[in-house]
Amino acid sequence: MRHLIITALVLVGAFCARAEQSDQERITKINAPINIASEDSKKSFIAPHETNLKSGSVLNSDFQVEFVNFPENAKPAFLYAVSVYENLISSPIPVKVRATWKGMGNNVLASSAPGSMYRNFKGARLSNVYYPVALAEKLAEKELNGTEADIECSYNSSINWYFGINGDCPSNEYDFVTVVLHELIHGLGFVGFFDVENNQGIIDNTANAPSIYDVYVYNQLNQQIADENIFSRPSATLAEQLLSNNLALKNQGNSESVKVYAPQSWNNGTSIYHYPENEFSQGDANALMTPFIYRGEAIHYPGDKTMDVLAQMGWKSVSFDGFEIKDFEEPLEKLPVFLEVGGELDIDQSSVKITFSTDNFATSETVSLAYNNNTQQFEGDLPLNKADGKIYYYYEAKTTGNVAYSYPERAPEQKLSFRIGDDYYPPVLQHNPEKLVNANSPVMNFAAVASDNVGVNRVEVQYRINGQDQEPFILSKEGADNYAGKLEFPAQLFGGDVVEYRIVAIDNTLRENQRRKPASGYYNVSVFETKETLAGYFNNFDSPNTDFEISDFEVTLPAGFSSGNLHTVNPYPESQADNQKYNLLAQLKYPIVLEENGLMSFDEVVLVEPGVEGTVYTEDQFWDFVIVEASKNNGKSWLPITDGYDSSVDDLWSSQFTGSLKSAVSQAAGAENMFLKQTINLTDNTGFEAGDTVIFRFRLASDKATTGWGWAIDNLSIQNVTTDVNEQLVANEVSIYPNPFKSSIYIDGFRSEMADDVEVTITDLYGKTVHRETLYDASYSGKIKIDLPNVAPGVYMASISDNNLNTITQKIIKN
Repeated sequence: MRHLIITALVLVGAFCARAEQSDQERITKINAPINIASEDSKKSFIAPHETNLKSGSVLNSDFQVEFVNFPENAKPAFLYAVSVYENLISSPIPVKVRATWKGMGNNVLASSAPGSMYRNFKGARLSNVYYPVALAEKLAEKELNGTEADIECSYNSSINWYFGINGDCPSNEYDFVTVVLHELIHGLGFVGFFDVENNQGIIDNTANAPSIYDVYVYNQLNQQIADENIFSRPSATLAEQLLSNNLALKNQGNSESVKVYAPQSWNNGTSIYHYPENEFSQGDANALMTPFIYRGEAIHYPGDKTMDVLAQMGWKSVSFDGFEIKDFEEPLEKLPVFLEVGGELDIDQSSVKITFSTDNFATSETVSLAYNNNTQQFEGDLPLNKADGKIYYYYEAKTTGNVAYSYPERAPEQKLSFRIGDDYYPPVLQHNPEKLVNANSPVMNFAAVASDNVGVNRVEVQYRINGQDQEPFILSKEGADNYAGKLEFPAQLFGGDVVEYRIVAIDNTLRENQRRKPASGYYNVSVFETKETLAGYFNNFDSPNTDFEISDFEVTLPAGFSSGNLHTVNPYPESQADNQKYNLLAQLKYPIVLEENGLMSFDEVVLVEPGVEGTVYTEDQFWDFVIVEASKNNGKSWLPITDGYDSSVDDLWSSQFTGSLKSAVSQAAGAENMFLKQTINLTDNTGFEAGDTVIFRFRLASDKATTGWGWAIDNLSIQNVTTDVNEQLVANEVSIYPNPFKSSIYIDGFRSEMADDVEVTITDLYGKTVHRETLYDASYSGKIKIDLPNVAPGVYMASISDNNLNTITQKIIKN
């Protein structure tokens, strides 16, 4: 069931209702309107709405305020003003306000604007129109900007303020509550992009797109100023309108339109986004949104007209729930319809209707939907009379105040449809291929997104092993269009086995229309086996090796580096499925026995898309990320040993990635000087403990949007078993090197005062001796070479003992 919030039915010209979600777009450059201090005095007081005066009144929203350099005596008045809107404004998402106290000259009281604005987000009712972030979050029913402020406002520290909340503002002071109420209205939506430059009217953003406020500005001929088909931009004709002193905000229902301040000379900060000063008589609360505030003037309610404007922007709404009718094949006499209607407004229950047409609204029929108290739904039957072909329809409802709402907006110009008759359309299917499976624990996790005009019957994995077809594996439905499942292979796999699969979505028709991924053939899965268990591991990736099973990673010497490393392909791939990640993987084949407080360290460069500022790993807008994970059941399940992170953790990484974006691809490339060291305690709050045998993998998770260079890893050390060729790591100046080694080790550093004869013993981790050798006159022998060509790759203990029972023990690794 889908849930949509619908704003009031008004004429909005070229800005039509959205048919489906598109990519979210964000803008942060917003001209902040200002409030000007009038030198005149006009002592008056308009009290807040009655509900604000009642103690214990229910709050409909949560405004969270961050004060910057604010005096303590100003904060109570600010919070009092905020409480007014917590009663008047409804939102499931907290509204975050940052209020700054600073010098702003002599006659500016304050300024305010949304911290950001969004268009084309899920829940936006008009396409290509920017909404202030607080409203966008209400409509989307989720946070969009992390911990960033939704409203940024500044207040002049040089003004003679009255900080009382009783409205008794002296005639020589400015009422602080009034100005806060004014500025918060700008942050909630009284803001936009109209401007006049060089006698040309413009929309001042790179997308040339209006704000939700802008689309409600009309002239006396009932022409929408933001309609580019009427007033092109930039143009002198648009400038004429913006300077015409004859504009108004088109209002909903029976409310009168309210005039817009449009003086014949453009005033930055005041034009368009205020009401004219002469529009209201003294005592009218709507005067709050004029550009000037008088000394002694206290207005503690924004006014009914202003609240109506906010309502039609979307701050008050009607929601239609369960509206979508799927296609079907067999004609019916009548089709049952079920609908839930809700929101912040009181609905006239007799007004809820569905209107449908079999001829694209050349003719139509309307059916009233009756409210069922038991199901709390509006119900009725469409008299289809065995009709076939395409049926068009829309819903409508009115409030008790006779304000009309519909879905889609501008119906019947915009309308929904379903089809009756034979269906030949296969489902829409999205899937990110899985490329690896561990033969020691043959499990694969599959996910897909599938939808269909008549509904999806099932989504299945069709696979084969070494050319032999297996029983298809059915994915479970998880949410509206998401399907997922964990396939545990019924037969033992071995390294080198050939596993192939494809994802198939099948619809609900008698024909069982199908869509396959890939469109032809199968995806190939690499089957690998883990190697022997080690106590530690080191790799400098200077030469290719088979220690890792990789998917979209490689071990090479990339441009900009002096030695090889493990790195993702660049640019890294994007996800092929909505709201799902594409995983690039590098899995170490050697299991490691964990020590208490054992460490993993590596050098890295991370150039992946950063999330929205303030978001953290696992939140929706934490876009692409890299992560190190471990498993103690051979990959059946994985636990993070780090939180996911992106390029924002380092200023250089972040500036390189974001500063080089072109067409959703960052052109920045990694380089040697960008390496940073990462160190991870493997048993500290990771879910693992000493003695666990685990395998590790490195994963880059990519979404369906921006991409870039990727992730590079070098000098990987697990549990401190590595030494450099020239690094001495043992006591008494005796060194064993290189470590790791290929066929031989060297022992050097014997001093003359040591015993002449020493014994070298090499044992595996189980204590089995694999090599023993006595060195005579060691102190006179200089560097001694020990050949170990027949020792299998792995971790060993090298012990050197002299006749005085002095022993030096060192972990060594053979590659």
